[in-house]
Amino acid sequence: MSGPAKALPPIAGDRHGAAGPGESCYTALLHGDAEAVAPLWRLLQAEGACTAYQHIGWMGGLLRHLAAARGVEPLFIEVRAGGCPIMLLPLALHPNGLCRVIEALDLGVCDYAAPLLAQGLELSPAEIDAIRRAVRDVLPAADLIRITRMPARVATEPNPLARFPGVRRIDLARSGFALEGDPATLLKRVCTPSAFKDLARRARRFERFADAGFVVGQGRDEIAALVEVMIAQRRARFHELGRYEPLDAPGVAAFYREAALAQPEGGLVRVFGLRAEGQWIATAYGLVHDGAFHGTMLTLADGPFRAVAPGLLIASRIMVWAREQGLGYFDFTIGAQPYKSGFRPVEEPLFEWAEPLTLRGRLVLRLSRAVAGAKARVQRHPALAGRLRSGVRFLRRLKGRRAADTSGL
Repeated sequence: MSGPAKALPPIAGDRHGAAGPGESCYTALLHGDAEAVAPLWRLLQAEGACTAYQHIGWMGGLLRHLAAARGVEPLFIEVRAGGCPIMLLPLALHPNGLCRVIEALDLGVCDYAAPLLAQGLELSPAEIDAIRRAVRDVLPAADLIRITRMPARVATEPNPLARFPGVRRIDLARSGFALEGDPATLLKRVCTPSAFKDLARRARRFERFADAGFVVGQGRDEIAALVEVMIAQRRARFHELGRYEPLDAPGVAAFYREAALAQPEGGLVRVFGLRAEGQWIATAYGLVHDGAFHGTMLTLADGPFRAVAPGLLIASRIMVWAREQGLGYFDFTIGAQPYKSGFRPVEEPLFEWAEPLTLRGRLVLRLSRAVAGAKARVQRHPALAGRLRSGVRFLRRLKGRRAADTSGL
């Protein structure tokens, strides 16, 4: 191991665990209060490696708006080597019915689960397993540990969690591409020839609309207005499709609003809009961190503008904007939407650490993986997936009509 984080004054932990004989230099401390680890968090964020989704600004809003509403107990695991902090792992204990599950602290608003790391860590397999055992020793009683959607790397640093014994690759992947060269010619370089031709054709059609333009949200009023449009568009689309809309859950919309307005001038969150004919036809919400743009949410308006593919247009304009800002990477994050292939992104696998601690945890994990496998098989057959989605939408509409009839009695 080399390059540990800068030493900090000792932080008293709720629980303390050591790796055991031979690796006793690795210890873990459990903290239940984010404020207690805030100095270490900011240090690792500034001088080490941290994803945008573990940024203290993003996580702070998550704790304020979502943790209590979901009934989860935040757990912050500090890992030390020889007394020096090298890692901070934000987790949460979920009382999921009869099964207590320890998961990443994401609550549905983080695409990746990862620790914050000191730079320059070079860990052997034995050291990685020692860290795993030290972490396990301080965790509260639970039935299952399940940390999923873990990238292999955090910035340029290898992710030790992705190398824990028993970790497996999952079906989901992240994708993105490097932003290089002149912004004016970026799209021609990154797109396939057919995708660039199609994009140029749609852009010409879009420019014929009155008041056509791309807007980067500036100032509190404009950003707040764009976020409200985004929330309304997203809800309308998901309700139309009969799909569960996470923005309807308590605290979620407030979380996105607060994050966007926390630093309206050049902060972590950026909001964009595509307008035409006096209305917003697409909006997008993303994170800028460590030289990269991370696409988080993209929404579209209903109506005739769908023919110009406003989602594709706003995404392409954000790419050019990101390069103009000097960013070096565009992260599509998770998902295999067809339009992404036209930009020739590079896929990277994601991993899962799942460790049952009781018989109940083992059964829950098996059931969960069986359901996930069934969903993946359905998605590999688009016609069957379409029929199932249509059936679900019909049943939800029928349920809604019955509820409306009952409420009128």
